[in-house]
Amino acid sequence: MLAPPTDDELLHAQADLWRHSLYFVTSMAFQCAVKLGIPTAIHRAGGTASLPDLVAALSLPPAKLPFLRRLMRLLVNSGVFAAADDTATGSAGMYRLTPLSWLLVEGEGAAPVVDGHPSQVLVVLAATSRHCVEAAMGLADWFGKDLPPSSSAPPSPFEEVHGAALFDESMANLDPESDSMFNEALAAHDHSGFPTVLRECREVFQGVESLTDCRGGDGRAAKAIVEAFPHIKCTVLDFPRVIGETRTGVVNYVAGDMFREIPPAQAVMLQLVLHHWNDEDCVKILANCKKAIPTREDGGKVIIIDIVIGAPSGLLLEAQLLMDVAMMVVTKGRQRDENDWRDLFSKAGFSDYNIVKKLGARGVFELLLHHWNVEDYVKILAQCNKTIPNGEYGWKVIITDIVNGAPSGPLLEAQLLINVVMMVVTKGRQRDENEWRDLFKTAGTAGFSDYKIVKNWELELYLRSIDPKQCSQILLLSGFPLSLLGKCFAYEVLFTKHACTIFAPKRPRRRLNYENVSFQAEI
Repeated sequence: MLAPPTDDELLHAQADLWRHSLYFVTSMAFQCAVKLGIPTAIHRAGGTASLPDLVAALSLPPAKLPFLRRLMRLLVNSGVFAAADDTATGSAGMYRLTPLSWLLVEGEGAAPVVDGHPSQVLVVLAATSRHCVEAAMGLADWFGKDLPPSSSAPPSPFEEVHGAALFDESMANLDPESDSMFNEALAAHDHSGFPTVLRECREVFQGVESLTDCRGGDGRAAKAIVEAFPHIKCTVLDFPRVIGETRTGVVNYVAGDMFREIPPAQAVMLQLVLHHWNDEDCVKILANCKKAIPTREDGGKVIIIDIVIGAPSGLLLEAQLLMDVAMMVVTKGRQRDENDWRDLFSKAGFSDYNIVKKLGARGVFELLLHHWNVEDYVKILAQCNKTIPNGEYGWKVIITDIVNGAPSGPLLEAQLLINVVMMVVTKGRQRDENEWRDLFKTAGTAGFSDYKIVKNWELELYLRSIDPKQCSQILLLSGFPLSLLGKCFAYEVLFTKHACTIFAPKRPRRRLNYENVSFQAEI
């Protein structure tokens, strides 16, 4: 029988209940401070301000001063503001800005007060707007509704409540003013910190001659790229209603849809785009990215800047998880951890990715196209499937390859060294068991429904474990040196009476003579 919590634990739990039930009050107090312009008032007062200073600067009725004190006390406790004197709770005295409230200071015109970080006022107003709050209030009803048979993904709670999708033309038709606010908020949010990305991840953009910024909005990010790297020719792709009139200058604007076509470039950038979409839609977007870029050898890459769940900090992780549920409420998208991203890239046919850097809640990815990507492997396995008779017991494809993840230090080091060697001298890579599993899963379309790891030994031990009595012929697809393969398959214990055919690329080579080993050149 379960033991109930103690009285002390239950009393503390009641305080937690209040906090969770009243978190909306913190959000509304936060919104109130932004609407009143308290951060800007403190900034204009020289960085600190008293309650009477704020009442005067904001033109509030003097009778509201004690109520303002209570509001500020909550916001100091939640980190929006800080007490500028010895009263830690900020119940009296002076108040100053924190890094959070610095983001909410509105400068003269459109100029940001902090370089590279435009005011996030519209982000707060959009997130706490009636449209988003009402959508969140409909979450329980949304969970209770079954998925329509003809639909692959349910509409978001936002769509169900308002009959329109966020950042879509339907929202512009429903409420043009709010739609404009949401789009401006998105532009401000996505550009915040982007100059830091350019500074901290310069190697990602160095050597790139042309770049397409998908859903690049008003072109702020593209202009920042051109300013930092004048040699890069930037194109901004977004919907016609977002692009507006054709603009000229250092950035080229293209009105279009990334689900249909992406303007060709050496690199395609997706900054905080994919978290708006489910995996199926993301694969479609990435497929169009692949069509738009050249091979890795020609510098082709996809640059992804997005949230990566799994921050070590409690508050940072909480922010990521809140964003994940918020995306579920207002879009059909989601936030992803590194495993989710890896699986998504694999589904899209990208055989390699690199997390260049994690900045705050975001990660900067490079996706690289290899000759042997997932699609190529599926084609190879499909040809294997044609080679072996279907439906007969015992026919199989045997893959002998490296599986990263050896428990031994020296053996694991050897695997990782080979992985880097493959990166340097070929277009391939080594894989761990999860990556092999994902590859075989994707290759299910080639006719293979199951796989099994028989042994994870060294090559020679594995070859010697094959029973030659049950193996009359081996057809080997190879990209390795034939001298090595010939030696491997010329073991007397294996092929005293049986033949081995090595199927390899046709290229000039010295004559190899191994008994019972024949070579067939690729056509």
